[in-house]
Amino acid sequence: MSDVDNDIVLEIKDIHKSFDKLEVLQGINMQVRRGEVVAVIGPSGGGKSTLLRCATTLEKVDAGKIVIGGDVLCDDVDGRSVYCDKKLEKEIRSKFGLVFQNFNLFPHFSVRRNITEALIHVHKKSKAEADAICDGLLKKMDLEAKADEYPCNLSGGQQQRVSIARALATSPEIIFFDEPTSALDPELTKGVLTVIKELAQEKMTMVIVTHEMSFARDVADRIVFMDGGVIVEEGPAYDLVTNPQQDRTKAFLAGY
Repeated sequence: MSDVDNDIVLEIKDIHKSFDKLEVLQGINMQVRRGEVVAVIGPSGGGKSTLLRCATTLEKVDAGKIVIGGDVLCDDVDGRSVYCDKKLEKEIRSKFGLVFQNFNLFPHFSVRRNITEALIHVHKKSKAEADAICDGLLKKMDLEAKADEYPCNLSGGQQQRVSIARALATSPEIIFFDEPTSALDPELTKGVLTVIKELAQEKMTMVIVTHEMSFARDVADRIVFMDGGVIVEEGPAYDLVTNPQQDRTKAFLAGY
């Protein structure tokens, strides 16, 4: 177990990540507390999605430390990151949910099976338990009539709400969203953002990479602005959007 306090769900300490000779993350430090919503903003190529991929084990960092839900995913040893064993990594993965920009639903599974598959086969719930969890989430997402549909028969907004339901199904400690509305038109975007806003009101711990500035300002507790693989500025969401301190942040937000 880590020695961080129990209110810190995610701790990222001086992480570095390179692809070939390009250093995409250059010493990122970040903490997310229980019940906090953190929006990560910045230009394309600034490192936002790579940060999320490293936090969710989809990429391995070269150096630095990541702690999720009190368990150490990786730690720095002599300048390089050493990862925990596979058993602990599997436990850590069960502590977070991840919502992708392109939904990543299984096309050959029904909506119900997309949501219940991991509950039954990974979390060892009975089918009845998994179905009850699924039904509750579909009601929450206003998708009760879609349980037996396949993803191809749903709108993009409906598919993304199924993705959110799937992420919530395992009762994670934190949910990561990677540009959850970038593949949606404005009308469908509104429905997905409403769902995320409701989760924020319920004090769900979330990290959201987004280009929706007004949403970030109104829903997030804190905004982190990244560019060039570093955190340029961070602070309370409303303050950062309405009164940024760094010239690079001002220039970025001037485009919105």
